[in-house]
Amino acid sequence: MKELVVELSKGFGKLFINPLLFWIILFSFLISRRRIKDEQLQFGRELSPLGAEFSNTWKLSVFGTLLASVTTIVLQTAFAKEIILFLSIILFILSFAFGFRLLSAVYSLGFTYVFLKILQMAHNQLFQLGYITSQTFSTIALLIAIFLLIEVMLYQRVTNETAFPELVKSGRGGWVGLFHIQKASFVPFFVPVQSNPSTSSITLLPDLTIAGETYSFILIPFIIGFHHVVKGHLPETKTAKLIHYNRFLSLLVFIIATASFYLPGLASFAIIVALLGKIFIQSSFTKEDKAQGFYFIDLKKKVTIFAIVPNSPAARLGFKVGDTIIKVNNRTIEHIEELEEEWKIGTPTSFEIIDKKNKLHTIKNTAFYSDFDSPGFIFIKNRRN
Repeated sequence: MKELVVELSKGFGKLFINPLLFWIILFSFLISRRRIKDEQLQFGRELSPLGAEFSNTWKLSVFGTLLASVTTIVLQTAFAKEIILFLSIILFILSFAFGFRLLSAVYSLGFTYVFLKILQMAHNQLFQLGYITSQTFSTIALLIAIFLLIEVMLYQRVTNETAFPELVKSGRGGWVGLFHIQKASFVPFFVPVQSNPSTSSITLLPDLTIAGETYSFILIPFIIGFHHVVKGHLPETKTAKLIHYNRFLSLLVFIIATASFYLPGLASFAIIVALLGKIFIQSSFTKEDKAQGFYFIDLKKKVTIFAIVPNSPAARLGFKVGDTIIKVNNRTIEHIEELEEEWKIGTPTSFEIIDKKNKLHTIKNTAFYSDFDSPGFIFIKNRRN
């Protein structure tokens, strides 16, 4: 056990000599920074801070790291260093070309598997020397199932308030609103690496000896994420479906991947099911949302909250995205101008709203009074020209 802890510690240190780690940090920063610039341009303020795409995910990162690492260590599936190189290249290409859109493990690990199968058909010496075996493919399939489960838990952290709003011009020239469901989590995981000095092309990863065998542990920098655009529903409505379908896909792939350790040919089937299932889920999501009309349109007679500034008075009072304000201080409100008039008179003390479930609620302002000139509501009409 002591020896294992020492080797895992060394494996953790190797994380910081992997260029992929620094690329993940850089591209995540650039995506977040670009979003903030768009928010400032459209709404005149930053709605969510830098790194909001990763907020509330650190526990998930720890859980995913432990689960994936225990799996690879218990199975004792040694990865050739070339596998790590291929995976790193694929993660770089997917993130550079598509941002968070294709950062599901189904794609990153799935495409790694496809590349390895091409090498196998070409009779690459990695297979001839036994550095990549059927157990390697079964472990990759099992990791896909595990990370799909982590992805489901990541979807569960999306709310209407944490989705990122955007205003766009409709075909008729009016303003409409849509949301970006964008979330990511950094989930590095340990893999035992089998020494292969004759073929290894990664000189930055030194070999270590464990109990007389030439193995080392490497902590692979790994990221999962997604990015969907929603216009026809509130974000939580769409993520509920994504959670359901991805959970089912994760379970199905897990069952097939587990069986593949006894019937090796099933590993390929598990990964094909994962790829086709994921493509079907995402294409169905996009097609269904495009078929819907815009949920948020610039309607003068509907004061529906499009977004709420985090930590603003509106957020603290309990207002939610999708709430429609119908009364302020017992005065009926039918358009935004009337709400603005009430604010000029004085800070409102009570609001009547209809929530996203069409239920009537009253919200009392018991905390914010004088100088309450920035409540934190954002409506479609609030765009700065």
